Amino acid sequence: MELSKKNRDAIVQLAKSSDAQKLRELLQQQSGQVKQAAQAAAAGDPAQLMAIMDQLMRSKEGAELVDRIDSQAKQAGLN
Repeated sequence: MELSKKNRDAIVQLAKSSDAQKLRELLQQQSGQVKQAAQAAAAGDPAQLMAIMDQLMRSKEGAELVDRIDSQAKQAGLN
């Protein structure tokens, strides 16, 4: 699936947002776990990555960040 220039630009803007930066900071606190989980997911086993996302979504800050990023993505026409 090829992304349109509009979608690529919207994704870049979302990635640069303060909410995305805060989310990256939360994930970097678990950097070793995230890297291993991403490698496992790329190899076909998303269980570790799903567990990290579940843990993130259980925290108030993480859930709020993900909700705001999701809203921004919808406003940009990405969902």
